[in-house]
Amino acid sequence: MKFEKKLLKDHQVQLTVNFDQETFEHYKIQAARSISSRSKVSGFRPGKAPLDVVKRIYGEGYLNDEALELLVNEKYPLLLKEAEIEPAAAGKLEKVEKLNPPELVFVVPLEPSIELGKYQEIQKKYELPQVEDKEIDEVIHNLQLNYATAEKVEREAQKGDLVNFKLTAIVKNPEKDESNELLKDSPYQMIIGEKQREEFPYEGFDKELLGLKAGDKKELSHKYTKDSTFEKLQGKEVNFSIETLDVKELKLPDVNDDFVKSISGLNTVEMLKTSIKNQLAYTKNTDYEEKYYNELIDEIIKISKLSYPPVLLEDESEQVLHDFEHNLTHQNMDLETFLKLNKMEKDDFIEKEIKPVAKQQLEHSLVLEQITKAEKIELKQEELEQVYRQTMYEYQTRDDFNKIKRELSPKKLANSILMQAASRLMNRQVLDRIKQLANGESKEKKENSKEEKKEAAEGKNSQKQDKQTEPEVKGKEKKTTKEPKSQEKEIKKNAES
Repeated sequence: MKFEKKLLKDHQVQLTVNFDQETFEHYKIQAARSISSRSKVSGFRPGKAPLDVVKRIYGEGYLNDEALELLVNEKYPLLLKEAEIEPAAAGKLEKVEKLNPPELVFVVPLEPSIELGKYQEIQKKYELPQVEDKEIDEVIHNLQLNYATAEKVEREAQKGDLVNFKLTAIVKNPEKDESNELLKDSPYQMIIGEKQREEFPYEGFDKELLGLKAGDKKELSHKYTKDSTFEKLQGKEVNFSIETLDVKELKLPDVNDDFVKSISGLNTVEMLKTSIKNQLAYTKNTDYEEKYYNELIDEIIKISKLSYPPVLLEDESEQVLHDFEHNLTHQNMDLETFLKLNKMEKDDFIEKEIKPVAKQQLEHSLVLEQITKAEKIELKQEELEQVYRQTMYEYQTRDDFNKIKRELSPKKLANSILMQAASRLMNRQVLDRIKQLANGESKEKKENSKEEKKEAAEGKNSQKQDKQTEPEVKGKEKKTTKEPKSQEKEIKKNAES
């Protein structure tokens, strides 16, 4: 077996391999045996039909394909070893240049190569957002709205009223093959003056309802900005027709202890405010941390050199798509329906929506893994056990836990949960580390450590002088500390127990 090795631009290696005819003939004989053992050949016991008989019955092409498969399965691992290649994933037989004797071309994806930039020098302040009183008041106000009573009124709509109406929307100058009708007598309701997260059909539309009463109609147009959150309407002008169905006055309940007791398991307004504050803080902190770490890792990626084969991005894209499809099931929807509703082709959706997410996830993962090695981060047994218990609890509270238990043996399930716990803990520790570096905490610790060492050295010198006047104590044993076991052994031990 002779081969030529050529590095490709996409972090793969091309191996052109030549085998002699004698080797290929050997695999043809094996192929004939394999074929005749699977398929009956008249006059011969299974696996005993001669090569020429099998070739005559099944054809030379079929025999060669079988022989080639046997050759590749046996020789490919040896080829990787001789070529000193650590593949990131399974290689591919790209081309059969010739067959007798065989000349084969393989393409093998290489392990990712990550050269970190000076990530220790990146500065990015970590400041958790505070929950303001007005945010708590807004949540309480929304609770009041949820429990408000609505009474029909015959007057014109004013701020705070609930208006039910039909809405028709027509796009002016639609693009080719695009329908100009967005909405046709679609029922809507809106509280005038109440801000929504994403106001539809556009911000401030509720003001158009002021002064309308049941039976009134109104025509208006609106031009969407080029950066509108409604992407399909960016830069377009739309004509709207409103038909008012009714106007209702909302009567909000008073916020007191009785109200709190009626809507929750809490007893006082203060308890409700504390609960809301905690929930808001958790949500804000979670959102802030996700944004903070994503931006910080993106900055590290900008100053680093990353190289990885296409197959890693393909695998990550498949996983992201799978997760997306799984999330759609919670909305009683499949991917095909989603794509139809959004007028998208699957390939375009994967290219524009899935791949960018997959690329970010993959590169973040590769960079964090490299920083873990650079910072020599190791798991502590106590922390791992704690996260393992937490992960196990999360599994036990899942809806599909019984199904998972049926599919995996207790040992495999425990091992799977342990690996997830270890990954989660390692991820948390490396994120904490880059946060410390970005906030200058590491420098502060270093300076404090220098001061402590200086003080300790001064103290030692003073003790040394005192000890010169003390008698020597013989037979005093040195205190030794036991070396901790390696993280890998500990994880393996836990998985097997």
